[in-house]
Amino acid sequence: MAESSTTTTRVKLLDAAERLFAQTGIGGTSLRAITSEANTNLASIHYHFGGKEALLQAVFARRIEPVNKERIELLDKTESTSVDPELEDIIRAFVKPALGLLKSLDHGGANVMQLMGRLYSEPGEFKFAVLHLFEEVAERFSAALNRAVPALPPDELFWRFHFMIGSMAFTLVAGDIIEHRSEGHISLDDVDANVERLVSFAAGGLRAPLPNFEHAKGPTQ
Repeated sequence: MAESSTTTTRVKLLDAAERLFAQTGIGGTSLRAITSEANTNLASIHYHFGGKEALLQAVFARRIEPVNKERIELLDKTESTSVDPELEDIIRAFVKPALGLLKSLDHGGANVMQLMGRLYSEPGEFKFAVLHLFEEVAERFSAALNRAVPALPPDELFWRFHFMIGSMAFTLVAGDIIEHRSEGHISLDDVDANVERLVSFAAGGLRAPLPNFEHAKGPTQ
């Protein structure tokens, strides 16, 4: 009975923190606001998490770890079926689990997407507190992309992977902007089709010729 009560309190705190972090920002949400939302006390946060940073990590881990687990499983499957996996298959393994959150808006997906958007504008201490959740995925996919487009210099691969992540993240957090700008003609409902759109776009970017940096500098005087 006690164990069930303890588990329930922990889940209530995670749910409350997730909602408030998404609505008012991480830095703008106090621990007292979270305990009030969860109908518990301040001691419960310290008991279950130790502090705000650990609570934030737990909020993200609960939602992100299943996404990353699926990413690794899809990449493992892709690499096990081919010595030289197609670039599109690698990209799909990365973006499909994340965009799958759009299918689970009633199970925390909406809060997570809003929270991801807010994270980029939060102070560094909060951003860096959760980066470790993405380290294994970043390493595995960087290596896979490098094998798929070996002609790209390391710095260029880093930037293009970064741009791919940015395209995916904006798709996740800006659904309302997409629908507004398209005057309702485009929606995020067809997740599978949008995955393929993103895969095609990212593959084109990764295969694009190297930029002409001399041209970017402009004519010499």
